[in-house]
Amino acid sequence: MKKLLTGTLAAILLATISVLVACSESPPGPSPSQQEPEPQAPVSRQAGAAIQRVAFGSCAYQFEDQPILDAVIAADPDVFLYLGDAIYGDWDGEQVVEVTPESLRAKWQELAGQPAFQRLEENVPILATWDNHDYGKHDGGAEFELKEASKEIFLDFFGEPADSARRRRAGIYDARVYGPADRRVQIILLDTRSFKGPSVLAERPEGAGGSLGKYAPNDDPVVTLLGEEQWRWLEERLREPAEVRLIASSTQIVADEKGMDEWGNYPPERRRLFDLIAATGASGVVLLSGNVHFSEISATDEGPYRVVDFTSSGLTHVNEEYPKAPNRYRVAGPYVDLSFGLVEIQWHAEGGAAVTLAAIDLEGERAFEHQIGLETLQRQPEGSSP
Repeated sequence: MKKLLTGTLAAILLATISVLVACSESPPGPSPSQQEPEPQAPVSRQAGAAIQRVAFGSCAYQFEDQPILDAVIAADPDVFLYLGDAIYGDWDGEQVVEVTPESLRAKWQELAGQPAFQRLEENVPILATWDNHDYGKHDGGAEFELKEASKEIFLDFFGEPADSARRRRAGIYDARVYGPADRRVQIILLDTRSFKGPSVLAERPEGAGGSLGKYAPNDDPVVTLLGEEQWRWLEERLREPAEVRLIASSTQIVADEKGMDEWGNYPPERRRLFDLIAATGASGVVLLSGNVHFSEISATDEGPYRVVDFTSSGLTHVNEEYPKAPNRYRVAGPYVDLSFGLVEIQWHAEGGAAVTLAAIDLEGERAFEHQIGLETLQRQPEGSSP
């Protein structure tokens, strides 16, 4: 009996050791070509839960206090989107300055030292794309000689994984999908800088300056804003299933009369976006934008259904002249004070799922809001009204 027990104990011990050894060995991971090219967003909420609030904003001087970010935190969004000019890499508050990789890193670190930004980073997941000033060149595009260095600094700052698809391809465009199968929210971050072709300067009276009326439409179909690689990628993303799609651009898409840095400077590209939404059958599209130092909502029937562009710009500063420019598409606003944009998705609203777009001020109050029934964000049958 003693030998039997000893043998049994030895067998159990050997089996236990084998299990422990097997558990300590990780199975081989997928090869780089097998890895998912579009990683899921780092949302610190319950895994797989539907998201309901997406906040976004643009245009912030890194050398100024940013109390609006505390209002963002108080709104308790599931994610915050920086839509460009999170820093002013080419401007010191008084004049244009020379940009170097070292100066860009220093200005990003200046933002990192802002207490309000630190609180935002601790409390809300952040996704980001860039505009001209955090890119490093005013109204800059594909010609910017430091764009690769700027890209590395930008992605490092926002904690992009070293092996991400974003680091392997040109540009910084990105896409994420949140939520369960019947309540998916797709967030698409476009890159309107890395591939942007030349703009056409408008004819203006001698001595005229400033950003308003600076550019005329460039109708050359060869000149691009997004670049062919990004257009192909965008088509693939729009063919993926989602109930709500937030397409984020650093510059305005629908409003096209300001003559500022905007999609209206590239009419073939602007038309191509609306055509692509139709061709892919992508429903649930809402456009988000920044850049203009005030907030407004614009809407157009140029797409397969009424497409809305929610612009939120002015995290630390605004411009009272820019909203005076014509905008025949405007349906809400303008609001010319510090604010951020909030997209609220009411999945179980009475009368059907809805999306509410609201400009939120420093006190957390709504400066304006605009509601859209989710059922209207899809191609309507012939002869029907949305």
